[in-house]
Amino acid sequence: MTDRAVRLRLDVDIRGDDVGLGAHRSGPPGPPVRDGELAVVLGTELARVALAALPDGRRAAVARDLAGLTAGAAAADLAAGRVPGATVQVLRGDEQVGARGWCARAVLGEGVPPAQALVAVDAIRLPPDPIAGEWAARVPWMVPALVREAVGHSPDALARAVLALRELGRVVGEEPGSAGDPATASAAARVALAAVRPVPGAASFAPPAPAPGDAAVTEPVVRTAAPPVAPPPARPSPPDRRLLAAIAASVGVAVLALVLVFAIIAAPGTFGLASTSDVNDRVAVIEATTGQLRSDVAALAREVQSGAATPAAALRRVEEALDDLEQQVRGLCSVVPVVC
Repeated sequence: MTDRAVRLRLDVDIRGDDVGLGAHRSGPPGPPVRDGELAVVLGTELARVALAALPDGRRAAVARDLAGLTAGAAAADLAAGRVPGATVQVLRGDEQVGARGWCARAVLGEGVPPAQALVAVDAIRLPPDPIAGEWAARVPWMVPALVREAVGHSPDALARAVLALRELGRVVGEEPGSAGDPATASAAARVALAAVRPVPGAASFAPPAPAPGDAAVTEPVVRTAAPPVAPPPARPSPPDRRLLAAIAASVGVAVLALVLVFAIIAAPGTFGLASTSDVNDRVAVIEATTGQLRSDVAALAREVQSGAATPAAALRRVEEALDDLEQQVRGLCSVVPVVC
């Protein structure tokens, strides 16, 4: 073969409770379809050699089970990473061509179809005990995983591998002795390669479609904090109208009392004062009462302007001052009848 030949190797490493699978490809890059078809041809030959290593009675039973393999079952095994009775481990490059197991090789020259590749399968230091037979019965179910390791996720190549295994199992199940003939694997591989696209069963290996809601959500939503909004300034509640009326009346009475007081002081004879000393005493009392009333009214006005609730205590003081002022004015009327 020329230096431009494609070389593909599939390795199976028996490990007891698990199995190591690996694939290595070398050579010039080519169409992925050709690489997938070469992996199917090589995997089918590996399955034939493993069946040939079984006793005739066991070989027929395993082949019949292989003939019933479905794409859905193979896809489920690939997703779970398992083969019958073991867990699949992917081999690193330095672990391939392991201590005991099988190594399958294929060489494909430039311009040569995959079905005509040079294929060889070797058993590597298999122990002469029943474990070799047990693993030989499991190898055919490892072929889809080996194909995936060789060419990546290719639904068409995986579906063709299942078709080739089914055909191989059907032929060997009917005639167990045919497992010793390499042409049996070549014929099964040609049946699989002849399947037109879409290859039956390829949909089972297609990657799952994203859920309707998952496609739109590609990044976490970042919520920006809203700027703090200053609360509106508190508006003082409108003052009680009754309170305003009381204040106005208080102010009017106080003004009237002051006018009367100053009028009496300015012209006492005009009002027919009976006794100047008596009038002076009563006027002094009225002045004191009026001053207290003005203080109470001013305090009440300040509380109203601050927007507080109705100041009942201040209002009572104003009312008491008004009553007191009214009594003092009546007392003044007793000595100043002209004013009354």
